Amino acid sequence: MKAEHINPFITSTSEVFRTMLSIDPVRGQLYVKSGEKLPYDISGIIGLAGAASGFVIISMTESLALKVVEKFIGEKKEKIDDDVMDAIGEILNMIAGGAKQIFSRTGTKFKISIPNVVVGKDHVVGKQKNVQCLGMTFKVGEEMFVIEVALRDGN
Repeated sequence: MKAEHINPFITSTSEVFRTMLSIDPVRGQLYVKSGEKLPYDISGIIGLAGAASGFVIISMTESLALKVVEKFIGEKKEKIDDDVMDAIGEILNMIAGGAKQIFSRTGTKFKISIPNVVVGKDHVVGKQKNVQCLGMTFKVGEEMFVIEVALRDGN
């Protein structure tokens, strides 16, 4: 995976959080994913297929997810439920859609799948062994979330 493949997702994440949630996340560290475990409680996953294929994940703690979803739907949630999972999936859908638009300007076109959401401590998202995964941490107040992208050129 080329490092520049993650940049549209980073840009789109910042834009979606600012415009849809009135949250200005602070970019943190770019990293190469070494394991498959995600250190957070809830993750949204979207598959990508076309000229580039792979997936994008957003993952965060339950407490941050509840705050993000409250900003998104205007309703306070006490625990992760169907509404929270749907909202995290929709936020990721907007991020992937924004990245898709940025990629299309460079001639790279792909389709995005319907988001899936996984809940649970130390959950695992498997990936193809030959596809590298890059991630970016973001900070919201004292809490962190990550965007991870595994993308392979179809060429």
